[in-house]
Amino acid sequence: MTRNSFLSTLFTLLAAAALPAASEAAPAAAKQWNVNNANQISFATEYELYNTTEQIGYENRTFGVDLGWVGHSGGLFEFLRKAPAGVRDHRKGPIAADDNVAIYNTKTRRYLMYYSRGDTKAELEWSNTPVYEWQIQDQSSAGGRVHFALFNSRVKKYLVHKFQNYGINLGWFTNTPPTPKSFSVGLSAQQITNGWVPYLGSFGQNTKGNLLTVQNASQSATLLFVKPGKSTSDCSDPNATVRVAPRASMTADQMKTLYGSATPRLAINFLTCLTTPTPQSISLTFLNITYKLDD
Repeated sequence: MTRNSFLSTLFTLLAAAALPAASEAAPAAAKQWNVNNANQISFATEYELYNTTEQIGYENRTFGVDLGWVGHSGGLFEFLRKAPAGVRDHRKGPIAADDNVAIYNTKTRRYLMYYSRGDTKAELEWSNTPVYEWQIQDQSSAGGRVHFALFNSRVKKYLVHKFQNYGINLGWFTNTPPTPKSFSVGLSAQQITNGWVPYLGSFGQNTKGNLLTVQNASQSATLLFVKPGKSTSDCSDPNATVRVAPRASMTADQMKTLYGSATPRLAINFLTCLTTPTPQSISLTFLNITYKLDD
């Protein structure tokens, strides 16, 4: 090898080493985060941070970590390069998929970290000092926005939107399919406007998941679920409703007719009339449902 070709090869290798490491594909369900006005995320740069379409920021809460879907009022976020204790590295530059970074919020002036809570709240907390345990994985850009997965290298999990009983709806992605859950939904009698008594109920507000099954829990009442575009004043018309007998469950075709899918997305509103073999005054009837929340 000549001296010139050796130097050329050496410069090529050095240039390649200076580039950020190629990002392996994260699970599609974990790639929920994005920032605006960028083609690649840089160290020490302030960003509006979004989970899908909701902007996250600092928000004082009674339960769980002080985070909320609060928009600009919650401050901006920076991803900071690892530095010695007491030193803040202000150098900008592209972030590789295996770089451990600290996440800094400009409103609270603290750093986001994993925190084991052992309950139903998001396992996060704020630290007064940098905690270099986050990775920006699988970056891709489109239309001036960078999409990526947010990985915590301490617990080896991806941070994602996840319904919680308390606090902000954040949790950890797992490849284990969520277990279907059961619930009884009450349908309460409404004021009569024309003919039939309307019964109304709903389930799944402020959650992300799918309805799997719907069973009429009554032992005697047949439920007449009102089709889209119809009203309870049409309940005498068999073509305007979906009929579900006592203790029977909706078929997949019935679910599609009412909600557009055999496993429709939550939230779901239920509107029915009912009929019984003998006249009865019923103020409340129930559905037994199963559903699955997003991972």
